[in-house]
Amino acid sequence: MKKKKLIVFLGTLFLVMMGLLLIWSIYFKEKTVAIVKVKEVSNDFIVIEDQLNVKTTIDVPRVITKLIKANEEYFVEYESSFIGLPKLVSIEPLNER
Repeated sequence: MKKKKLIVFLGTLFLVMMGLLLIWSIYFKEKTVAIVKVKEVSNDFIVIEDQLNVKTTIDVPRVITKLIKANEEYFVEYESSFIGLPKLVSIEPLNER
């Protein structure tokens, strides 16, 4: 009987922890703004390199990826959370500024 109560308690604790983690990842996002060079363009993501040579993969809508060119510099803003790839908020080419 005690074993069954322990399993129920641990299962409930696990579900509560997962729920809190999900809520935390949805509401607490880190926003980053940087001047970057696009290294790779794919259908669903781009790989950027910042001025410190740190590469980051960013989730991008397919409509936008057709407008982004590799080896070009851009001003980007993206949001990161604990779960999943960072998501693009905005992107502007530097040569048109």
